[in-house]
Amino acid sequence: MELNAREALITLNLIPGLGSVRIRSLLEYFGSADIVLAAPQNLLAQVPRIGPALAAAIADWRHCTHVHAELDCAAHAGVRVTTLLDDDYPRVLRNMSDPPVVLYSLGAWLQEDDQRAVAAVGTRIASPYGISCARSIARDLADAGCCIISGLARGIDTAAHLGALDAGGRTIAILGGGLSSIFPPENAALAHRIADGHGAIVSEFPMNMSPSRNSFPQRNRIVAAWGCATIVIEAAGRSGALHTAGLAADMGKNVFAVPGAVTTSSSLGCHRLIRDGAILCTCAADIIGDMGWEPGHQQQLPLFSAPPAPSHPILSAIAAGHTTLDALCSALGISAAELTPQLMRLQIERQISPAPGGAFQLWPSTKDT
Repeated sequence: MELNAREALITLNLIPGLGSVRIRSLLEYFGSADIVLAAPQNLLAQVPRIGPALAAAIADWRHCTHVHAELDCAAHAGVRVTTLLDDDYPRVLRNMSDPPVVLYSLGAWLQEDDQRAVAAVGTRIASPYGISCARSIARDLADAGCCIISGLARGIDTAAHLGALDAGGRTIAILGGGLSSIFPPENAALAHRIADGHGAIVSEFPMNMSPSRNSFPQRNRIVAAWGCATIVIEAAGRSGALHTAGLAADMGKNVFAVPGAVTTSSSLGCHRLIRDGAILCTCAADIIGDMGWEPGHQQQLPLFSAPPAPSHPILSAIAAGHTTLDALCSALGISAAELTPQLMRLQIERQISPAPGGAFQLWPSTKDT
């Protein structure tokens, strides 16, 4: 079975146990997903973070994955499948250190969603105070033109999505499982309401994958990355919300926290964040002011990063007709081990794309520059 570049990338994402970090290692080692799938097991096992067991699973991809059935399942559910190789992949996620290689989505993200996006997270077991804060802050943020990013979980996440909808605004829900079955099930109607013109329901996981203890932390990094800032509203001393806040801080983004009663355990995480340097927040105006946003004003930015100049030596070599790995190594005077990570980065940045026969070609926008 011969797969195109997109199908090969989706196939890698279907192999249990890989995940975005290991897939990135494979792509940097081999240069493209189709070469990964054609690689022998012993060579796969040499890639960092792979090892014998995963190498065997990758080599057996024809039996453990069914990419066309996966795409049919997505199409039947009205789900769009977007890969790192596609033009409409979100710019803000493309810049992550470990971007999801595949995104499944119901509804649509817009060009301006990431310009004033706020990730709103907190406990699933929320108090009436927490629910009220989350819904009102999200409503006022959405009314000011912000897109609310959250995880569709019970409690604070649900309140934040509802607050955005109260204002007729935009919201994006990032799930910890596949889109064939919305989790939690009681939020299925909310998910479809969001997808019906108010945002998107997004997952990096295959259609039929159930959420797990490991998938939610993976999901959190997307929530943190998509938001320009993160606000935590009620969180215990140990929680996924604090994990998301920590990821956001590591990405250099502002973290806000709403204070609560000192006598309740659900305020402990927020108070700890404030003590450790998070910005105390009591209303949407605090975030809008600290972020330097004008109420209702949205700066127009391009969805994707500008491509590098075509004077890049690899692009120039491809333009000159050196289109295969061997030809590029010879023309540039570097080894395949040094070249393949650069080729993968140029593919992710949409400067080049795989061509038949193991060759590479320039993207049209690069040719025209």
